Amino acid sequence: MATIKKLVMVRFKRHRHRSTPAPLTANTGGDSTIEQNGTLESPSTLPGDGSGSSSTSQRSQSTSAGCASESSQSSAAVSRVLWQLRDEWDLDPQHGEAANVSQTLVRGYIGRAGIDGASIIARAYREKASTAGNSQRTKILSELLVTEVTYVDTLKNVVGVYLNPLREQKILPESELREIFSNIEVILSFHNDHFLPAITYAISRPEMAIGSVFLHHSAHFRLYSTYTNNHETSVKTLSSIVSRRAVGDFIREARQDVTQIGQVSLDGHLLTPVQRLPRYRMLLTDLLSNTPSNHPDHEALFMALTELNAIIFDVNEKKRAFENQSQLRRLQRSISGSADIPLLASHRVFCFEGSLCLRSKSKMVVHKSGVLTCKRSDSGSTFRYFLFNDMLLQCVPGVNKDFKVNRVHMLGTRKAPADIILSNELRIVGSDVVLYLNGTPSIISKWAHAVNSRFVFSV
Repeated sequence: MATIKKLVMVRFKRHRHRSTPAPLTANTGGDSTIEQNGTLESPSTLPGDGSGSSSTSQRSQSTSAGCASESSQSSAAVSRVLWQLRDEWDLDPQHGEAANVSQTLVRGYIGRAGIDGASIIARAYREKASTAGNSQRTKILSELLVTEVTYVDTLKNVVGVYLNPLREQKILPESELREIFSNIEVILSFHNDHFLPAITYAISRPEMAIGSVFLHHSAHFRLYSTYTNNHETSVKTLSSIVSRRAVGDFIREARQDVTQIGQVSLDGHLLTPVQRLPRYRMLLTDLLSNTPSNHPDHEALFMALTELNAIIFDVNEKKRAFENQSQLRRLQRSISGSADIPLLASHRVFCFEGSLCLRSKSKMVVHKSGVLTCKRSDSGSTFRYFLFNDMLLQCVPGVNKDFKVNRVHMLGTRKAPADIILSNELRIVGSDVVLYLNGTPSIISKWAHAVNSRFVFSV
């Protein structure tokens, strides 16, 4: 602290030395008089000369204004010195957090954790175990069986009423059928041939032990990862083809058979598999809550629900990763020069984008004498910024593409490199530069949160 104070005083004195005007000297010709307090006065304003009272008042106001101006300049000078010292400190590699940032990028997102299935299950059990009874347990098992039968029938109708006829009549090519229906045939085969018969048999037994059925088939639930990742593509493809006359006529004719598919549209049926695993979790949670601890199915149910939670989390994470890679590919196509970085990388996550004015920036420079100092330069230009978990892309409007890369600012030395200086000014510490950016208070606030939360999955 003493060192910083000394540096501030030295630089402040240098500023005062440069900005203070040369002292006035006494005029031996009698045109002016120096008082004992060192103030220089004209003979016309000496005491007893009434004509000089107005001039004295004006000079007093001028002196006050001058003092205020000098005080303002001094404060500004101290502020500049302090920010320069802070820039130098933050740009010094010895004061960075490069090792921690690197480890975070390797580990993945901070704060991303799987659902604590054990605590959720334990809490639910404590709340309801005292009132658990066979009647409620039987009711939940009946709901599981009924919904499973309905679910299998829905999958059969999607395949039988839509997929197979579209393929047989060659209304759509195989590539578009895969985009719309994904691996729904594989999911149907698993549920119809294996899972539904196993559930039906288990519920028919006296102990109605369903936990072991879920545990035995849990690996097959990972089939839903492929389907869930593809669902957005399915929706877009289906929306784009319904305008074709042959497709539109086929879908309208298929929906006429209410006994087969009901009143739900094709896109509604295609959403059903996305919702199935969360429905299983809800049913198993209720079932465990209504299963006494001494029941033979209790331990298997606990393990099955814990495994199901892990699978759902894994499916969701793979979907987020898939969506992020799709976003990176879109940005690389729209930003000229981004392929040279390259933008697509396994660890990279897109977080935020927007336009900001670059007011100034600070960089460490080496003079001819070999002295390393911090140099600050003004800009005033507006850029489009794209924030990722490891860098900030500074872009300008492109010619053949939407944008063109202007600068790449790596964010490898601070986990939380953003500070709001003023309500409309943001300071970001990069690996080799400190950026000062301007925007509206709401935009600056969003950017500060996005930059400092870039390792957390949701911004």
